[in-house]
Amino acid sequence: MENKQKLSLAGALAALALSGQALGADWVMLQAMEPPTTTHKFFGIGQISYTNYYGCDKMQGLVNPNNGSATTAHGLLNGSYNAMCRTGPELRDQKADFNLDNLAIGLRGNLIPGKINYFLMANFGQNAANYEPLDTSRDHLVSLTDATMTFSYIPGVRVRAGLMRKPGPEELYQGVGAQPYIWPTDFIARVQTEKFVRTNTKGTNFIPGQGYSNATASYSGWDADAGRDWGIQFFDAFKVGKWTHTYAAMIGNGSGIHSVRDYNSEKDLNLYFSTEYDLPGGKGPGKHGIKGYVYHQRGTRNFEINAAGDHSRDFDFTRHGFGIKALGEIFGEGRGRHRLGFDLMYANGMIFYTPTGNVVDGRFGGQIQIAAEKGNKARGMTFDYGWYMNEKWDFGIRYARHDVLHKTIGTALWNDADERVIKQLTFAVNYNYSKATRLTFNVEPRDANAPNPVTVGPNAAFRARATNNAGVVTGAVGARFGLQLTHQF
Repeated sequence: MENKQKLSLAGALAALALSGQALGADWVMLQAMEPPTTTHKFFGIGQISYTNYYGCDKMQGLVNPNNGSATTAHGLLNGSYNAMCRTGPELRDQKADFNLDNLAIGLRGNLIPGKINYFLMANFGQNAANYEPLDTSRDHLVSLTDATMTFSYIPGVRVRAGLMRKPGPEELYQGVGAQPYIWPTDFIARVQTEKFVRTNTKGTNFIPGQGYSNATASYSGWDADAGRDWGIQFFDAFKVGKWTHTYAAMIGNGSGIHSVRDYNSEKDLNLYFSTEYDLPGGKGPGKHGIKGYVYHQRGTRNFEINAAGDHSRDFDFTRHGFGIKALGEIFGEGRGRHRLGFDLMYANGMIFYTPTGNVVDGRFGGQIQIAAEKGNKARGMTFDYGWYMNEKWDFGIRYARHDVLHKTIGTALWNDADERVIKQLTFAVNYNYSKATRLTFNVEPRDANAPNPVTVGPNAAFRARATNNAGVVTGAVGARFGLQLTHQF
């Protein structure tokens, strides 16, 4: 097949998907391309939710590992909720609240049909776009989350430039309105969405017995990426019979959404490839098919490593993973529509661990801890199943596991005790009032565990108290339920 024919088919794929006709739910093309007949289109989404962490307990029994005192910074956290049990980006010390998850408006269309199109979106919601990481006050009334232009002049290589979603795991790559669950999996929320800070407080230069760097501690971040970056992307899709093959290669700055500035001399590289087999039925994001995808991301970040702030070091990291998605009558005609998904995700270096003590209160400092060096690893697994009873009702169940720091660099203050295992089992019920409005109910039993005892410390009493504290912090995490209203226009 000639390149011009491939280009034409790829354009048809994007046009039909966006116009609601049958063809692939290809997120690379859906977000970057416009039907040639579109001039300019105003669109948006609003989401409001109520979350209740009914299974969480206040932390009790924390002591200073050095002397067993409960009146020091450790003990002052007794009576507080774990950060994983607080609602919204404001992380109030309460376990139930409402949150405006998204209020986004956008404009997209063609400047030269078939050759140049654009995509703009701004978000007013209570989310990572408008709050700096672990900062309990709002920093932005509204934030630009997407701003791109796409150029389709070279057969087989389209070019997109600006602020866009990074090619990566499907859970983060897909449109927010297509997600049947309220909360992201822990691997996506903790590792894949980046928090930008000045220092890596689980870094190379350690204060003996404490485990964070000699640099001035970071108590909040200065930006977040919201799964996006400023850069340039090369991509296209190729339709061959019942198969659609899509690739994307993005070179990015590796910066937060609020800054075009590149903070070091290195660029991020994000690679993505998917292949999908058409199944009959469905349209747009609900297109029926069986899809496999793989991605690889790498980059470099710079951190201060001394208190004066005049010494810094570059740290490299990678992310990679793959997944399989299926939607349609995959168990045979007449047996209804089903959804299946399986994902494996891996991270090496730049692992966001936790705020110190898993809280954001000043009583303990709340330093942000990032295991920056290569050799610090995390992995995630997700399994998803959904059943669509009819046009109004659908049901889902998702199991996710995140092994945080299952491998470390093995220095004196890194050991197996840093590992955390977080499990989520989410049950979802969606009622589609109309094509534009949906009500979602989720209930999610969760389990957080520190599987390994502390084996590094001055004496057995210290190690026992530190092990106790890890158990108290993780044991305070429990189940939650939520209700979310979504409206798209």
